[in-house]
Amino acid sequence: MFKILISIAAIASLLTACGGITYRLDVQQGNAIADEQVLQLREGMTPQQVEFLLGTPQVRGAFLREDRWDYVYSNRPSRGATEMRRVSVFFEAGRVSRIDDSAAR
Repeated sequence: MFKILISIAAIASLLTACGGITYRLDVQQGNAIADEQVLQLREGMTPQQVEFLLGTPQVRGAFLREDRWDYVYSNRPSRGATEMRRVSVFFEAGRVSRIDDSAAR
């Protein structure tokens, strides 16, 4: 009986020690935005050209602003720092008037 209790205590202590091991999955959200894509953006481009280059924006015309598209990307690797990037494209009279690239790496 004593051997069984010792065995149970040893197994329980081993199982609680294994509880400290965690594994975090890679999590990517949004459009992956490459520097080469952003460098190809130019003032005067049409919305169709922007959409062809960067894809469909996550936020199009937020808060009744039809003149701004936001492309948001985040990557949280299992190890290391989280990468965040937001590219905002502003339109005026149906053409790109300004590009705001906020990359935090």
